[in-house]
Amino acid sequence: MADDSLYIPKCLAIIEEKLGWGKASDWQQRDFEALSEKIFEQTKVLLSPSTLKRIWGKTRYDSKPSMATLNTLAQFAGYENWRSFNAAGQQTGSTPRRSANTIYWLIGAGILATAIITSFSLYKKSPTRLHFEKLVFSVKPVTTGVPNTVLFYYDASHSNADSVFIQQSWDRRRRYKVDKALKEYSSTYYFPGYYRAKLILNDSIVKEQDVYIESQGWMGMIEQYPIPIYLSKNRFNQPGPMAITEKDLTGQQIDLKKELPLVSITKVDKGIDVASGQLSLTVQLRNTSTRPAGICRQSGITLMGTEGIIDIPLSEPGCVGEIGLMIGMKIISGKTADLSAFGVDFSRDVVVTCNTGKGMITISLNNTIAYHSTFAQGIGRIVGARVRFKGTGVVQKFELKKAE
Repeated sequence: MADDSLYIPKCLAIIEEKLGWGKASDWQQRDFEALSEKIFEQTKVLLSPSTLKRIWGKTRYDSKPSMATLNTLAQFAGYENWRSFNAAGQQTGSTPRRSANTIYWLIGAGILATAIITSFSLYKKSPTRLHFEKLVFSVKPVTTGVPNTVLFYYDASHSNADSVFIQQSWDRRRRYKVDKALKEYSSTYYFPGYYRAKLILNDSIVKEQDVYIESQGWMGMIEQYPIPIYLSKNRFNQPGPMAITEKDLTGQQIDLKKELPLVSITKVDKGIDVASGQLSLTVQLRNTSTRPAGICRQSGITLMGTEGIIDIPLSEPGCVGEIGLMIGMKIISGKTADLSAFGVDFSRDVVVTCNTGKGMITISLNNTIAYHSTFAQGIGRIVGARVRFKGTGVVQKFELKKAE
């Protein structure tokens, strides 16, 4: 078996070339944050900026990256997995290649690139490093509840950036180019939640701001993008169960014979005074869908924190291979891990509890432990919660409090 340590630098070099951000030794925190987002966008696997900094030698770390991390890096570099990257390297005895025909393409591309670079060098001897000072970036929601337009106040005039962007959240699809000469930009948020908006110069994140889109109590939604369907709020803020029924769906002319929509019951309030490192959550719920299109009855409970989320999945037992558990930066897929404990019988209510304390987290379903692991860093302060159902569902009880 090949020594991974020999091939890691080659993989990193390919990624650096792909990015075109200059020497990795010059990268800053915002560059590793941007790389984390790019990797997630392409592979759907989240490697935190701190993990990437360790791999690139920015912080001391004596252990080797895990195989899951190496697989993700190889996929981002353009290979199926780390094994195929390693195999390609052993075949060539040098930097791995994607196929035998690639060498011919590289020769032609190299000649063309040399000509382009030679011509370009007549005008520009070296890449211009990003410089900036006196940056301004602040946010102001214009109202409460949703939808909510947020005003962004920015000033990037004291920079040499060619392009300026404002990104609503971690989602790069919500990145918008703005006029460097202007000072204001507005963007509308349709989903309640906690977001970390970003000011981006060229491709570097230079400033971030918290954006709270509060829900004003519990609210129900039929989720569709970009604009969801909001249900009447009054019934979700009365004593007793909170439910989304087939009547809610048919009332919106949704054909239940086709694929069922995703619905949610959400509350976002930045005044919630619960720390993620010491909490107690109890939720009693049931997915009430009986339609063939919703046979797996996927459901989930999400706690939103200022530094990440806890996302607890539920489904029929036969569908657990299609679900995923997320604890902060850690993503556990049902395709690569045993999540059978999260398969439940929705013919009756399911009681889900989540307790944290002393650097640990425990998730139980109907008094049976489904997940127990370390939780040293937490997800910051809890600012919201969401219960989702594929089709229809009811929440009989939702209780979140500080752990005793």
